[in-house]
Amino acid sequence: MKKWILIKLITFVSYVDSLDWKDSATPESICNRVTSKVKNGSIVLFHNDADHTPAALPNILKTLKEQGYEFVFIEDLILKDNYEIKHDGMQVKKDG
Repeated sequence: MKKWILIKLITFVSYVDSLDWKDSATPESICNRVTSKVKNGSIVLFHNDADHTPAALPNILKTLKEQGYEFVFIEDLILKDNYEIKHDGMQVKKDG
C-alpha cells in the first residue's frame, strides 16, 4: 500500500539571487547586485558556503537600512487570514 503525504508549499516569486556562489563574485559585486535589485517584499538568496558573503553583508544591511528597508522573517511576509497564493506566486485576498 502506498502512502501519500501532502505538503503545502509556498512559492516566493519576488526574490533576489545574490549570485554569491559565482567564482567571479566579490563583496562589492554581491552588494551592488543585491542593493540594486531589492524591492518591497523581496527575499534575498544567499548561499552558506559562498566565500565573500560574510564580507558583503554589513554593507548590504547598512545600505538597505539607509534606503528605509526593514528586515523580517519569511513567515511575516505570508498573508494567512483570508488570502490565497495563486499559481504565479502572488498572494491575493480570497473571494467572498
